[in-house]
Amino acid sequence: MITIREALQLPVFKSTHLVAGAGGLDNIIRWVHTVDIPDAKYEWKRRGVLLLTAGYGLQDNAEKQQAFIPTLVKQGFAGMVLCLDYYHKELPDVMRQAADELNFPIITSPADLLFIHIAEAILEIIINRQYTLLQRSSEIYEQLTELVLHGGTLQDLANTLTSLIDRSLIIEDATFKAIAIADYNGEIDASRQESIKRGRTSPAVSQALLDAGIYKQLLETMAPVHVPPMPELGMTMGRVVVPIIVGREIYGYIWTITGEPAMREMDEIATRHGATIAALMMFKERAIQEAEAALRGDFFEQLLNGISDRNAFQEQARRLNFRLERPHQIVLVYGPPRAGGSAHSLQQDINDWLRKRALDGLTAWRNDCVVLVLEFKAGKGEQLAQEIMDEMSHPARRLLIGVGNTVDDVNEVKESYTQAWEAIQVGRTLGQTEGVLVFAELGVLHWLYHLPPDKIKGNAFLDHIMTLVDYDEQRDAELVKTLEGYLDHGGSLVETAEILHIHRNTLIHRLKRIEELCEVDLRHPIQRLNLHVAVKSYHLNH
Repeated sequence: MITIREALQLPVFKSTHLVAGAGGLDNIIRWVHTVDIPDAKYEWKRRGVLLLTAGYGLQDNAEKQQAFIPTLVKQGFAGMVLCLDYYHKELPDVMRQAADELNFPIITSPADLLFIHIAEAILEIIINRQYTLLQRSSEIYEQLTELVLHGGTLQDLANTLTSLIDRSLIIEDATFKAIAIADYNGEIDASRQESIKRGRTSPAVSQALLDAGIYKQLLETMAPVHVPPMPELGMTMGRVVVPIIVGREIYGYIWTITGEPAMREMDEIATRHGATIAALMMFKERAIQEAEAALRGDFFEQLLNGISDRNAFQEQARRLNFRLERPHQIVLVYGPPRAGGSAHSLQQDINDWLRKRALDGLTAWRNDCVVLVLEFKAGKGEQLAQEIMDEMSHPARRLLIGVGNTVDDVNEVKESYTQAWEAIQVGRTLGQTEGVLVFAELGVLHWLYHLPPDKIKGNAFLDHIMTLVDYDEQRDAELVKTLEGYLDHGGSLVETAEILHIHRNTLIHRLKRIEELCEVDLRHPIQRLNLHVAVKSYHLNH
């Protein structure tokens, strides 16, 4: 590759003149192409083409001249060389104006300068540089491969990459948790400092990247993405994020600060190679983890569905350090990843969390949840569930945790599991995406969850809710959501308006409309109670 600025320094351009679009001198030329066909479409997938043309078909056609430069810019051309004396004595003013506005360089050349000489001079440099890049790329790949063959870690990989590209980088898993950090003496911004301190990308930055569609783009393209600065979040320097991919699954990301000087093409190639090596390392580690998880999963299935061979089961319990005689409690953790990665990685994160705290517990994977079998007395599960929530829930993977009751007999573990599963299902059905749900605290929701349809039919207050549902569907309103928010917040107008993001007067108007449609009085405590139960019943049964 070569920039237009560099190309103009070549001897072949000695007789040429830059006449427009000086703001685009740093546009990169990736190829050269000659076109002199009337009404050419100029539609190529290759971007960065320097167009060589005499402008045939544009002369005496102001409409075509006006549309020509914007078309080339839209197609990603780097610039244009216009040969004079054949069809144009000078660059038309309308094209000059468009080129200046769009920073599209236009160079005029005399008739005696052959396009083939321009093409040869530029392509020789492009090909030579490409060959050098390929050589260096091969050397870097061999260096990184040697690192793997000699048992190097992800931290070793991060350190090696940083020494190659002279930039700060972080290797993260698919939930934005840092698994290797490599710094260097250059400048970093406040956001990177916070990531290093936290050991992961901050929730605010993660949410902003999710909202901006960065991770969606990575998931769709499986290719590196340039992320512009976000000064309001302390990210004053740009980033390049390279996905770590195995098959079509993203295992993690390599985040590199761009800054000054700008990243070279070789830096990006090195980082891509690093992502490939990281994928090999992480895949190997995942295979070991999944083999261990399969053993625990088989043991847990016997806990739920019956023990086929008690002697073998007891031996398996001994190997897993699972004490059958102790009280147990089930905690279920549901956390679908939002930015790639396997949901199974959540199980390993919880295992690491337990190990760091020297806590006894068995984990297994079942029905898209991590099953955590705790050896604790009543109340401990709720406390640990909240700690897991506080430390591990994140915009990249929001956690919904269900907690069953403590059981004294190992044969009753299935009951605790069923309770924790019900707590999660109730929460998800009611639209909850994050938080801890304790079965013992479900109260009336437990009854409603198990209430047969024939017992619900004909309930006057449920009919009121259906009236509001029909009204919402016909008028694209939000009366059901408004009523539920109002009742969930104890009838507080301030809190309800805040949670619904509406003005207090709008809320009052909606509540009056609800009273009119349902012929109820929201000030009446019994009616409010019945409506509250009815709206929850509606969600749990629809």
